[in-house]
Amino acid sequence: MIVFRYLTREVLTSTAAVSGILLMIIVSGRFIKYLGDAAAGKLAPELLTQMLLFRLPGFLELILPLGLFLGILLSFGRLYLESEMVVLRACGVSHRRLVLYALGPALFVALLVGFLGLYLSPLGAAMTDRVYERQDSISEFDTLVPGRFQPLPGGNRVSYTEGQAGDSGGLEKLFISDSTGGGRPVVVLADRGYRYDNANRNRYLVLQDGVRYEGIPGEADYRRIDYREYGVRLPEPSGDSRRDKLESMATLALLDDARPGAGRSFTGDCRCRYWRWWWR
Repeated sequence: MIVFRYLTREVLTSTAAVSGILLMIIVSGRFIKYLGDAAAGKLAPELLTQMLLFRLPGFLELILPLGLFLGILLSFGRLYLESEMVVLRACGVSHRRLVLYALGPALFVALLVGFLGLYLSPLGAAMTDRVYERQDSISEFDTLVPGRFQPLPGGNRVSYTEGQAGDSGGLEKLFISDSTGGGRPVVVLADRGYRYDNANRNRYLVLQDGVRYEGIPGEADYRRIDYREYGVRLPEPSGDSRRDKLESMATLALLDDARPGAGRSFTGDCRCRYWRWWWR
């Protein structure tokens, strides 16, 4: 029993160290991706830490088996290097018994990975989908930072606002430069603006008391329109629907799903659960 506790402690310590290093590497890469999404206005900056926490179970689900393998190699390699294995063999500890001893920490890691894969990883995937759905419902102008020129997704529009209009959620002193559609560039100035959603779920930015310029810079052929109220159609939310994806479904619900690749096909479930969400 003393040898078992000693080997278990060594294997689990090495496994934790290796898994921690691999986790830091993967989390760093994922954090850079989320920073890029936040800079492009696709993700609110305050959600970065939250998104990483939701993804941790999925990361650990793949890292822990590799960490266990490397932990066993490091632990038993150190036993040979420091001649402890020779002492164990001299005391009658066979290779078969050492393998049985190694099954203890392996069983613990297997149960932990099973808990992650069957419960925490789908829960984290579902929470991640909810965050992206909330972000899709937010218009690009809801993420404007007062006092800064901000390019919006697509790279063809730049917006600026001096600040918010009190507690109403509106914007003051707006500047919008738009060159989408291959037509002549358009510059819109407005004293105030607010978001409006109609009955058809179309979204508009309603501008008030401003000027609209249309023309090519450097040429005299341009058009100026003074307006009291002017509506700008906002882009529709991303068509990449994340709702009802297999990898974010609870395990019991997945087992009752008859769709191809769902729980009634265990191989398809594994591919979906371990790889599609990992590379998303």
